[in-house]
Amino acid sequence: MPHDSLLIPATLQLPQPRHRRGLGRLIGASTSLAAAELARQIDVPLLVLAEDPRQADRLESEIRFFAGDAIDVQHFVEWETLPWDSFSPHQDIISERLSVLAALRRKQAGIIVASAPSLLQRLPPVDYVAAHSLALRSGQTLPRDAFIDSLTAAGYLRVPQVSEHGEIAVRGSLIDVFPMGSSRPIRIDFFDDDIESLRYFSPENQISVDVIDAVDILPAREIPLDADAVRNFREQYRERFEGQPGKSRVYREVSDGIAHGGIEYYLPLFFESTATLLDYLPAECAVFVPHALESILEQAWAEIEERYELCRLDPERPILSPAETFNRPETVIDQLGSASQLSYSAQSLAENQGNSNL
Repeated sequence: MPHDSLLIPATLQLPQPRHRRGLGRLIGASTSLAAAELARQIDVPLLVLAEDPRQADRLESEIRFFAGDAIDVQHFVEWETLPWDSFSPHQDIISERLSVLAALRRKQAGIIVASAPSLLQRLPPVDYVAAHSLALRSGQTLPRDAFIDSLTAAGYLRVPQVSEHGEIAVRGSLIDVFPMGSSRPIRIDFFDDDIESLRYFSPENQISVDVIDAVDILPAREIPLDADAVRNFREQYRERFEGQPGKSRVYREVSDGIAHGGIEYYLPLFFESTATLLDYLPAECAVFVPHALESILEQAWAEIEERYELCRLDPERPILSPAETFNRPETVIDQLGSASQLSYSAQSLAENQGNSNL
């Protein structure tokens, strides 16, 4: 595919922080083409924000078409749950998200696609994924029982047969695990406390296939369930909610090390501080945003507050307030100000208020 730019001038200069330049009259797939051209011309990663998850899916597909193999494209997907739902996102979704978070700090170029409302989500601290990941290699000495315990503490569910992300099965010298961020499960063959071999295997027929030399095992969830995290949750829960915590099924299940359905919306209780997706990005990064970004975030916040009023009256499942559970729109806008911002719109953009057509 030729690299001649159709929409982005070769003389493009990224705006300084706290300023935004705009690209108007982008109709249909031209937004995705512009994003791909931008990514080719700049030497920093490009965060492309969509108006909603549906547009994010479309942008990802179109950008991959225009980028081909020349540009690395990642998609930070949303949970696909409503705020304070009593069930958790599917493990495949969590796997995708953790895979992106694990790679972002090392990302030097390419594109990350996300929906603008996803910036309102609170995420674990930036060092969480690395601190709770395990790097395995063939021939490595690894105490087998301690390894199993560490996987359980990282949120992996012990099952008779592995079929989904976040599961582990132990059969004699063999340990099967479906690592988060991996497209296939791994079979680990131990000889005493030495890793004799690592192989992918099929979850459908359980037959081992390709031999690999090494694998990284990411945590199974965006919240930890080790002893320290559970203790932190219990302390913060008692400080935050009045009454007898033992009457709350959330408190009881987490105290037993069980990932309560919808536990993601209690994430701030597991950490001293939280992060946003923007915190995971490298210091040097450009952002391609919808022209109406502020109103998109405000609308998402209004929907969060509406949902809170519907969910806050369950005495067995008290919930954190919107401001405790999510980042406020003004916080996100302020944090975005430190990046080079370009906006896109289907309309022609007037040259005012720091915005201009490219």
